[in-house]
Amino acid sequence: MGEVTGRVGGFSVRVEITSGSITGRIGGMLRGADLDLSINEDSITGRVGGGVVGKDVNLNLTDSGIYGRLGGSVDGQDLRLSGNCSYTGRVGGSTLGFDCHLHWDESAKMMSGRFGGSAMGHDVQLSGEDPLFVALVACLTYYYYKVTGRGSNSGK
Repeated sequence: MGEVTGRVGGFSVRVEITSGSITGRIGGMLRGADLDLSINEDSITGRVGGGVVGKDVNLNLTDSGIYGRLGGSVDGQDLRLSGNCSYTGRVGGSTLGFDCHLHWDESAKMMSGRFGGSAMGHDVQLSGEDPLFVALVACLTYYYYKVTGRGSNSGK
């Protein structure tokens, strides 16, 4: 399925997607996190970040999109992501969380868009092969930096 590269806000992304995994790095060496996920027929599970400063990923993969939980049952957030050429969704609840508005350009194999609002959000610019998985990697990148506080003052 190929490599996903680019930026989410001020954070770089370099991830490899195969038929059974999503692995790689989001962010840099000092302010980054590893991404280590397994893809099955109907689920995506694993971890973003390390054993101490990391979050579990437990998602369902359906014909209509990706749905599930990021983080634990108490301190985690729900993820809903669906679309075809335009991907929309939300991470978190109706009050605490962020919206995602992403667009896939099939000819350029590029995902662009925005997380959050126009004033407090972050831009997305990623290349890859599978738009749904590229959108997921973008969501996980932004989610990780929001919950760890690493992206809250970046201004990007």
